[in-house]
Amino acid sequence: MPHKLNYRARATLTSKGQVTLPVVLRRLWDLDAGDEIDFTLQDDGRVVLRKHMKLLPQQTSDS
Repeated sequence: MPHKLNYRARATLTSKGQVTLPVVLRRLWDLDAGDEIDFTLQDDGRVVLRKHMKLLPQQTSDS
């Protein structure tokens, strides 16, 4: 479910192509070092970032 939070921030791109996510977003998304983030480029040029949710393998039942 999307969060109803109006938040705007700016980050600077380093020479290595890295940016630091603001602490507000890291806490809101419960991000830790090593977590993955998905980037989606929209038709209008916006980029959507989401915490990557790993799916658990489905368990099969032998009947």
